[in-house]
Amino acid sequence: MILLVLPNGVLSSFTVNFIFIILALSGTIFSQSADFGFDSIDCQECDAKSVIRSSSLWLSESPAMDPASNNRIIIQSGTLSLIKKVSGEYWTYPNFDFGIKVTRNLAITGKLFGFSTAKESPQILGAGIQYYYGGGDTLNWVSSIQRVDLKGLSYFRLTSLTFDIRKWIEWNSIQFRIGVGSNIFKERSYKGYSEPSSMKGQINYVGADALKSYSFLKYGIGTRIHPGRTLVTFFIQKELF
Repeated sequence: MILLVLPNGVLSSFTVNFIFIILALSGTIFSQSADFGFDSIDCQECDAKSVIRSSSLWLSESPAMDPASNNRIIIQSGTLSLIKKVSGEYWTYPNFDFGIKVTRNLAITGKLFGFSTAKESPQILGAGIQYYYGGGDTLNWVSSIQRVDLKGLSYFRLTSLTFDIRKWIEWNSIQFRIGVGSNIFKERSYKGYSEPSSMKGQINYVGADALKSYSFLKYGIGTRIHPGRTLVTFFIQKELF
């Protein structure tokens, strides 16, 4: 790989963006080990309900857009993992989000990506909004709503709707995003793969993220905690414009 370096030793914006794209795509391509099947040998210890609820909680992830930032566009890529083993393995999922600030108080977010596993080719499509508010000129509270559809699977399709309220706090140059949320899902199984043929449910959770800026990227770690089903996420983020 050829790096473009300016005379003062600073990487050019083209090189910086190229490095981020490589990191983002690597996270999406190589970070999946979840099983979306209902009758797979690897999934003997779980049932269809477990597959659906884990998938819906994965889709509830939304980009951590800093309310105080002057940049209007962010791209975020990461990996999510269940902390409890399923069939002796930690299931992991890729994630890829983007966000655009329309005004100082409002942002539009989205998911648009796909990937391939040994057996499936999931397609993820979703959109949402984030609204920032707070006392005085401090916009440290965020309310968000997001809908995401999971398609392209052999066994089922899934719609996930998430409501989330977070507060941003900064301590020692580390940013924290802490709050609660609720994920509502609706699943439809294809004929012959599951009984009943559809499922509905709700997952309430406590969420927390920590972000640290280093060089031209932000690095983050987060979690969503629900009794019996908790996710940990690692992500990188690039702000643009």
